[in-house]
Amino acid sequence: MSGTRSPRVRALLDAAVTVIAEDGLRGLTHRAVDARADVPPGSASYYFRTRQALLAAVVGFIAEQEVAEIEAATVSGAMADAPPLRRAADRFAGVLAHWLGPRRDRTRARLEIVLLTARRPHDDVGAELHRVRRRFVDQARLLASAVGSPDPEEGGRILVAFAEGLAYDGVTRPGPDTTDRAALRRMTEKVLHTLAG
Repeated sequence: MSGTRSPRVRALLDAAVTVIAEDGLRGLTHRAVDARADVPPGSASYYFRTRQALLAAVVGFIAEQEVAEIEAATVSGAMADAPPLRRAADRFAGVLAHWLGPRRDRTRARLEIVLLTARRPHDDVGAELHRVRRRFVDQARLLASAVGSPDPEEGGRILVAFAEGLAYDGVTRPGPDTTDRAALRRMTEKVLHTLAG
């Protein structure tokens, strides 16, 4: 849990996310994390004995931040009196705009890790990522249910796939349209309307 991590560990994990975002997974070493965090050599390996342990911790760290952002998401003022489906789409779009705007590097790092685990789904990192994905699907299932999806489980998987697709597009093809909350809201509304049947 994020509350149990020391400031030093949080700094190391933040540094690891930055290293992955800037240099890819090939650049992720304990030494690179120490340098990025500006801590004494050997600090990262003290807390994370192996690269796999470091990667698994990064997956959990990113997930904790993203879950907290989902839970803290609010409806923009212009949408306060909109129907429930439009408010849900606005909250969803606000989170995506944040992930593709100020948190683009973290999103890039997460996608790098996702691609790695696609090749090795059964190691510790893959298991952690599977656990995290299940948590996101569970949250998305609740949203699908709230908008009236006849199959909330499938709806949750569709919403996660939609968000991941937009994240991939936004990271690989950055531009103002990928962070425009109103544009993201319109796309999300279409998906939610389809799920509602």
